[in-house]
Amino acid sequence: MITIQVPATTVSRFAVAAEHVPHDLANLLLRTSAGPYDAHIAGRVGSPSLDLARDHVTAMRWNPLGVTSVRPEDRRAAWAFHDAEEFVLVTAAAPITDQPRASQVARAAARALAEAVGGVAADLVTGHVLAPGAERSRFVLADQWLGDVLPPFRANGRCTAPEPERDPEGVNGCSCVRLRTRGLRRFGLPELQIAGVACPHDLAALNVLRSTARRLLTDHWSWLATGPAHRSRTIDRDVHLTEADFGDFWGSSRRVRLTSPTPFQVVLTPLTPRLLTVGPPEDHEGTVNDWLWGDQIPLGLYDVISSPADPSLPAAA
Repeated sequence: MITIQVPATTVSRFAVAAEHVPHDLANLLLRTSAGPYDAHIAGRVGSPSLDLARDHVTAMRWNPLGVTSVRPEDRRAAWAFHDAEEFVLVTAAAPITDQPRASQVARAAARALAEAVGGVAADLVTGHVLAPGAERSRFVLADQWLGDVLPPFRANGRCTAPEPERDPEGVNGCSCVRLRTRGLRRFGLPELQIAGVACPHDLAALNVLRSTARRLLTDHWSWLATGPAHRSRTIDRDVHLTEADFGDFWGSSRRVRLTSPTPFQVVLTPLTPRLLTVGPPEDHEGTVNDWLWGDQIPLGLYDVISSPADPSLPAAA
């Protein structure tokens, strides 16, 4: 078993970059539609759960250059974010029992302000520019909440590990990849990491991480709903995952049918008080890559890189 400390309050921070930011941010936000979040914003603006502040590049204590784009089509937005002179900081410091709503409202406010000032919104917890579009009313973990992204090792030629289909010895051809979530902490959970992964298995590793995060979050909110008196929580090191966990990550009615409907197991190990590693079951013999390439992991985890709700289902490159 693992004991984790659950904070009473968590903080989410978003930023909006623009050429010019008006002084009266609250009134600007209240005049701007945020869809289903208008009433929530009106009730929270000016409170710690929705604090708005102007920031100038000469006075800021954070670095806009640390914000990156996940998708190639967002690169121009990231460049614009880097070049901006004025910013709005949207901060939500809210009780853990107010999650995920507090973070959703704050992000909806950041998107609305970006629309109003012709700027670019970013999540300072994940360090990513937000994709354009409105905040959906229900919470879906796949909506840029995890900061989950594949490293570009193969794309830029830095890794030449052989594909296992062409060279069976290539299962452990390298150990380039380390994947880590950035975003679970705002919901009161430690971040997750999987490391020592060979480049050919990076997508499978990412989807294992995603499924684990969704399972832990589902269990976490069920625990919070019981109104626990203490801020420490004990969780099982052995986590059994199913295709439902992977489908719930995407929040899509179109389910991903994995080749093996039976649960598969991961083991959590504390690395720091706020970071857990994800690895194979204790009875597994071999490396993490042998596990990812073996028959314990459903093959469907190798194929899905974006939401199954999209018109087409992209295959891994």
